[in-house]
Amino acid sequence: MEKKHNMKTEVSGTLDFNSNGSKTEERIMEASRVKMEGMGPIQVSEVDIESLVIKYHPRINVDGIDELKRSIEKCGLQEPIAVYELDKGKYAVIDGCRRLEAAKRLGWKSVPCIVHENVDQRQAAHLSYVRNMERKNLNPVEIANHLVVMKEKFGYSLKELEIKGYGSKASISQKMKILNLPGSVLDKVREGKLTIAHGLHLLELPTSEEQERWAKRILEEDLSAKKAGKLIKRYISKGKQHKEAQEVEIPEGEIPGVFMKDSRDMSELKDESVHLIVSSPPFNIGMEFEEGISFEKHIEEVKAVLKECARVLVPGGIMALDVADIHTKHSSKEITLMGHRYQEWLREHGIYLKNIIIWYKNVMPLSKRKDLLNMAEVRHTHYKIVLNFEPIYIFRKQGRREVPSEEKILASRLSKKEILELCDGVWKIQPLKTKQGHPCVHPEELPRRLIKMFSYEGDLILDPWAGSGTTIKVANELNRHAVGYERELKYKPVIMEKLGLTDGESDTEVVRTMIESVQEIRSEVQVLEGATEAGETEGDICMAKIPEDGATPVEMSLNQ
Repeated sequence: MEKKHNMKTEVSGTLDFNSNGSKTEERIMEASRVKMEGMGPIQVSEVDIESLVIKYHPRINVDGIDELKRSIEKCGLQEPIAVYELDKGKYAVIDGCRRLEAAKRLGWKSVPCIVHENVDQRQAAHLSYVRNMERKNLNPVEIANHLVVMKEKFGYSLKELEIKGYGSKASISQKMKILNLPGSVLDKVREGKLTIAHGLHLLELPTSEEQERWAKRILEEDLSAKKAGKLIKRYISKGKQHKEAQEVEIPEGEIPGVFMKDSRDMSELKDESVHLIVSSPPFNIGMEFEEGISFEKHIEEVKAVLKECARVLVPGGIMALDVADIHTKHSSKEITLMGHRYQEWLREHGIYLKNIIIWYKNVMPLSKRKDLLNMAEVRHTHYKIVLNFEPIYIFRKQGRREVPSEEKILASRLSKKEILELCDGVWKIQPLKTKQGHPCVHPEELPRRLIKMFSYEGDLILDPWAGSGTTIKVANELNRHAVGYERELKYKPVIMEKLGLTDGESDTEVVRTMIESVQEIRSEVQVLEGATEAGETEGDICMAKIPEDGATPVEMSLNQ
């Protein structure tokens, strides 16, 4: 049931709506004075909520309803809902969709409405747009949807829409065009994170996948529409001209991409075929894979490997090497610095040091280290410095590398979050707690960061000291190609397991491991018995395991 108050050019008499809170005469008078060109007489009515529908109304977003609900509950409805009669007993909303929704949530049965007479759907749709645009309530997607309704449902031409104030014919077409964007991108336009100009540039891209990738890049890099447009045009232009890159050839072997041989000979690889080298050379500190090798012999072998690396590295290619200095437990011997040696050796091949990253191994809080807390006998000025870091040296070969397609560039770019994390000069990465079949194993996060930061998808990654195969595994996971060399055959099962090429350790391997463990225990017992007879202390026995020059790693470098 509705209560009507007839009005022509003005409202007369006192009106009082008591069903949902008192409405003063002034509020009704003010609301009803709103005139639109071509509108007929106005009536003020109390209309059942069930009789109200929303039809061809441009506003879809109803954010902030709860706040509006609280306001109406406290202060009452400040302005009646503008409607027109759709059918007998049915009314469509012209203006006030959010107010209607709030009233429904408040449990109201009816609401005060201003009923515009002699209005058809065509006029009402336009009036809804005008009222909402006056308050700047519509987002670009709502405007675009409304224009489509006006043009396709109600038959307005672009010229007629221009006359009614919707903008130029060109701008109207552009506004409607953004509806062709993928849903996820359209959501960003709706939220105001992307502009119409951004959307139009994205529509120049041929596929929805490319549009979504570029939208993500625009947001991550905070690109203006103008800047994004230039980059997209360059991307399209280069895509047309770019010849499909030749597939990277991975030499065949028993383990795909891994050769169980000395990397001083990498004849399987062509000249200038590798884009990134990620590795950790041996430190010559007496590890099991360094037995019987003097420091001079170690230097000779490393230089030979680096020479091969220089041969296979492309111009502009990068080498990321974990090269720790050699420390000693003997206070009488000094630290052997190593980084500058690699810099000199690689400089001979036109490869230059460009950056240094500090890998901070947050192994345990210093407050929990007993060797630091129990230092009563240590003389002042002789305190132990905990070396809980290693440097990662970033070298780049002179020349410019061939840049891949824009599609690969876009797929490989770091996100804004990754840039902030990886461009920090100190990387806090927890080392592994178990050896995993090799005395020096990198945490996967370390090569993962280096590979993501210094290579493109599809690049060839080389680890000349493959160790347990961590770099190979991570490179494959990141859609790169990978090649590794490891001369110690005893690590072959470890590499195969890491790369998922075995179903588990064979019975033979289990037995061999047990035998080796027993042999190690027997050797240690023999050393202990002999040392005890000679009067050596437990500390002397531990130091006996250190090479002749006293070198030992403070934190054992991880050799992938």
